[in-house]
Amino acid sequence: MLHSFRLKIGLLSMCLSGMLLFGFGFLATSALNRVGLARIDRELRALVDAQVRKIQPGGHWRRFDDSLRSIYGEDESKQFVVKATLPNGELLYVTVGWPPELPQHSLPLSLAAAPANDGEGPPIEGDLRPPPPGERGGQRPRQSGEPPSREPPPRRLPVRGPVYASIGEPNGEWRAMTIANEEVTLSIAMNLSGLRAETSRFQRALLVAFPLGLLLIVAGGWLIGHMALRPVNRIARTAEAVTARRLNERIPEERTDAEFKRLIELINGMLARLERSFGQATRFSADAAHELKTPLAILQAQTERCLQRASDGSPEQREYAEQLDEVQRLKVILGKLLLLSQADSGQLPVSLIRINLAYMLRAAAEDARLLAPDRKTTLDAPPELFLMADADLLNQVFQNLVSNAVKFGDTDGTIEMALVERAGQALFTISNTGRSIPMQDHDKVFDRFYRADKSRSREIEGTGLGLSLAREIARAHGGELVLKRSEDHLTTFELTLPLTRSNVPS
Repeated sequence: MLHSFRLKIGLLSMCLSGMLLFGFGFLATSALNRVGLARIDRELRALVDAQVRKIQPGGHWRRFDDSLRSIYGEDESKQFVVKATLPNGELLYVTVGWPPELPQHSLPLSLAAAPANDGEGPPIEGDLRPPPPGERGGQRPRQSGEPPSREPPPRRLPVRGPVYASIGEPNGEWRAMTIANEEVTLSIAMNLSGLRAETSRFQRALLVAFPLGLLLIVAGGWLIGHMALRPVNRIARTAEAVTARRLNERIPEERTDAEFKRLIELINGMLARLERSFGQATRFSADAAHELKTPLAILQAQTERCLQRASDGSPEQREYAEQLDEVQRLKVILGKLLLLSQADSGQLPVSLIRINLAYMLRAAAEDARLLAPDRKTTLDAPPELFLMADADLLNQVFQNLVSNAVKFGDTDGTIEMALVERAGQALFTISNTGRSIPMQDHDKVFDRFYRADKSRSREIEGTGLGLSLAREIARAHGGELVLKRSEDHLTTFELTLPLTRSNVPS
């Protein structure tokens, strides 16, 4: 599963997207805090700006504190504290019930680095000095005899600050601001529990959405990988369908992505070249077999005549007999090569008739007893088992299997044959005692001209084509021939053939 390309795409998408989501969550939380603090800072400034722009009478700051509580109520998230001091540090007012988590000595904040003017207007020379004696609020008293004039507006006091800071434990639970004019230094702090609660809700929402988003991303990556692999799956299906009999298979090029079009063209070109080469090789085998049949027939006839003319027991007669055996061997090889070339091209002639497989096997068992009378040959088969097959080709399969069991079996050994019906198939097994086939050669026993014991290849009669031809005949009937086992001096071949009807004759 870990080697799945689609899973890798999904996991890679999850990792990359997870990092992006984590970064987004971190930045979004930080931005939410910054925006919240900026909003609170503006709110604090709006609350106190008008209060420090003019001279306030005594007791004003208590009323200001009470008005804040009446406006915002008892909501803890809107809890305010107020502290007013004179320029010399003398305390004018402090909120009753100062919260213990907020150190009282932390306010007012230091104004050392604060600007002398808040930008609302240019600094007024001497504004930070007290007004001259006899003047109130910076206004000259009206002299006697002067006509009454319109009361001028109150003098707008310059301010220093404001400065802001988050104080309190553990995470700065209060947002404080300090601002000053020529008469008073005012500090106000707002509880940040509301902002912290808002940030916590946002983080909880992210924690819920994060795994769901990752799951969706993994599913999306899996789907994208599946869609991206469609051309590859189409190539795989075509490659799977290509056999010696179906070299004309091609990968369809319509609706193909540009990235895969070149690959498909190359594979189709390769298949076309293979089809041409295989066709040429198949035609060559068939043509060579046909062309050699006539010269071999003539050579056989001439050798037989020479053998008849030679004197009995003479050296010439023995030589002619050996030559005739080699000619016969060549004819057998040519016949098998012709059948194999026809099987390769998918033109093996199969004439299906209804045959009794059990009867055919009993005849094969009798042949084994005649060929190896010193061995114990057994057959376990039902009385009848019918199927549709080519009798001559199927008989050749059984002859090859029996011949192999006799040639490569031990003297005084055993040959066991069995036939059963299983899952709509005829299952035939043949086992013989003898030298086992090496494990590294198990996949080669069906190769053409393969001989397991090369040191005895000429001592034991055979061409190395029997098993290969037997397997091709089995496949032509829709069955299969395999080497079931070869160990502990016991070799077993298994032949399966499909049954086309019940084993009870009609």
